[in-house]
Amino acid sequence: MGALVALVGAALILVWVLRGADSVPGEAAAPPTSPAAATGSPSPGADSTSTDAAQDPSATAKGATPGGAEATAEPPPSAPVQTSGISLQIPDIALDADLHAEGLRDGRINPPAGTVMWYTGHGRVAPGEIGTAVIAGHVTAGGQPDRFADLREVEIGDVVELTDADGSSHSYRVVRAEVVDKDDLTTDGWVWGENTSVERLAIVTCDDAFGFRGDGHRVANFVVIADRV
Repeated sequence: MGALVALVGAALILVWVLRGADSVPGEAAAPPTSPAAATGSPSPGADSTSTDAAQDPSATAKGATPGGAEATAEPPPSAPVQTSGISLQIPDIALDADLHAEGLRDGRINPPAGTVMWYTGHGRVAPGEIGTAVIAGHVTAGGQPDRFADLREVEIGDVVELTDADGSSHSYRVVRAEVVDKDDLTTDGWVWGENTSVERLAIVTCDDAFGFRGDGHRVANFVVIADRV
């Protein structure tokens, strides 16, 4: 469900594993100064619910697949997760999802099916904080639509909301929504670059635009960037 993203010139590698018969997040790469995140999925004909991974610059030292290498894994089955008390809403696609914090799972970013996570590694922040929060979810899992099945419909100007545990809401405006080749995503400053001035959400999943690799995984990712209003 995704593509791997390697951090060029870095010793760490961030890995997302979001893939599926028609999954979402997969691999993504980060710029030399930040992790990578991208997504891809196996072709509709593939009999798999796993997702590709994005690589985090911090994974290599831990034995994760080095940047540029491909890795796949079955997405964990749907299971209870400890939510962070923060939820994500995108009204234009009727999305309302609880978020949970998670790092690498077996060297990859791979949230359980039916869940949406925010990544805790490589200097990424929690949603709602100054900096860039990387949020990942699947497009499909087990051959069925998953939480980010309609993310591709999001457009520039759309509103994204975050709701805190106390019920307070924060609004973001989409400033970028586009298909990104996994290799380009590896050096995408919007996702992995240093950000010390703006509350930003980088929402990543996989996309069919550039077709599929030989192993059946999608080549491209769909990236939504939303900044606090």
